[in-house]
Amino acid sequence: MNSEIICPHCKLPNEVVKYGKFHGIQRHWCKRCKRKFTEVDNLPKMKTPVRVIASAMSCYFSGMPLDAIQRHLQQQYDIYMSEVGIYYWVVRFAREAVNRTKDYKPEVGNTWVADETMIDVGGRKIWFWDIIDLKSRYLLASHISLTRTTKDAARLMRKAAHRAGKTPKKVITDKLAAYLDGVELAFGADAKHVQSKPFTVVESTNVIERFHGTLKQRTKVIKGFKNMETAKLLTDAWLVHYNFFKEHETLGNMPPAQKMGKVPFKDWADVLEHTRRDMLSNGEPKITVEVTREPIIHSYAKSSEFKPTIRVTRDTSVIKPTKPKARTQGRILSSEPQLVSIKRGRQYETKTPEGGTLLSRHPLGRVKRKNRKRR
Repeated sequence: MNSEIICPHCKLPNEVVKYGKFHGIQRHWCKRCKRKFTEVDNLPKMKTPVRVIASAMSCYFSGMPLDAIQRHLQQQYDIYMSEVGIYYWVVRFAREAVNRTKDYKPEVGNTWVADETMIDVGGRKIWFWDIIDLKSRYLLASHISLTRTTKDAARLMRKAAHRAGKTPKKVITDKLAAYLDGVELAFGADAKHVQSKPFTVVESTNVIERFHGTLKQRTKVIKGFKNMETAKLLTDAWLVHYNFFKEHETLGNMPPAQKMGKVPFKDWADVLEHTRRDMLSNGEPKITVEVTREPIIHSYAKSSEFKPTIRVTRDTSVIKPTKPKARTQGRILSSEPQLVSIKRGRQYETKTPEGGTLLSRHPLGRVKRKNRKRR
């Protein structure tokens, strides 16, 4: 009996014993609640340790393709994981990282640099807008759009001001005409708009152009995004990786957020650890399942059918689904009215519950046979 491990379900010590291994991962058995679980640092209902998932997340946002991550996990941890499973980790915990850092307020300077570039989304060319603080190298906001209009530029500026909690004194952009009115619509006369000149070092967009080079290296490896929703999620998650986890030489080999001071996370393992703690402390919400039976009439059906419609809601109470009603000789024994089809020559005549009549080449309900006279 292992007294150091506490059951994550009943929270009782001195009741846990080893229960064999699965793919090299030790499993445990709680003698009190009669439930199995893996190592303590695993997420609930997941067999893979947190350190393995964190390593896969870091490799993905550092530029490695899925097949290379698969080989890395097999060589480093002796764990085989499919590429689809790794991509599921990326999408799930990327959304978790974005939601946990959306309220973070960075300490930025008064000079911001904005630019746009083109990325591939589902075979289409999409414009990716972003704005960065010149002092701290912190990426304030990003925006994805199909066009390069003034509304897109103004929306980028408003998102950056909301994240920083302030308006800048100077905004540096390129010669795109959309920035002229976009900066003025967002900040008015509070910010000075400076258009950079080519082949200059002072007041240029070289900082953000370097970021675009890093971003395109990442999107080139994953062969573009599948759709707009995936593109927005993974680019936002990549901004989290860039701001909180990626080291910068100009900042003394520190991420921009860590250079400012206190940060919510220091790496992807920290994100997963916070997720595990929340799931263990709050528990998973119960699921209420309600089942209703609605008649579905098919044009080629020989009898009326009932398709169960399931509606799932989150609540503290659980309602068990009703059992399907019994069938006898192909007929449904229920209180609902059944359709009866009568053959009229080459067609079938069916009476509806509303009093109407349907003519079809095939019976829509139970076929009523005529009584033959005995000789």
